[in-house]
Amino acid sequence: MKKYILCVLYILIVGMFSFAQDSTASDTDKYMQVEIVQGSITTPELKKVGTVTIEYMPAYDEARVIYTCPTPLFEQSTAMLANKESILAFIKERGYYYYSFMKADDTRYNGETNMAVYTSYIKLLH
Repeated sequence: MKKYILCVLYILIVGMFSFAQDSTASDTDKYMQVEIVQGSITTPELKKVGTVTIEYMPAYDEARVIYTCPTPLFEQSTAMLANKESILAFIKERGYYYYSFMKADDTRYNGETNMAVYTSYIKLLH
């Protein structure tokens, strides 16, 4: 009797493994993919001070817009204008119509490199 039960359990376990669905790496890679794009700033005054980088996650329609500049030259208003210009150019380029802010913007200062980093988190909408 015990051998019969063990045999049935063995057949069930082997059957479960043989019919189990394989998870491909491409499914998980699709959601983990982050595209890094250089933001386009058109105003000459904003170009002089800092740079903008956009980290775009196409699976979630979300982006992080990161403005960096030297700490002594950092002004939040300049960072906000540079991010806004880059966002507007980016959504136009990618075919989005609107965007909304997901949370409050971050400002961080790095004392070792003497750089300020201003980050905006946005949700892109069709």
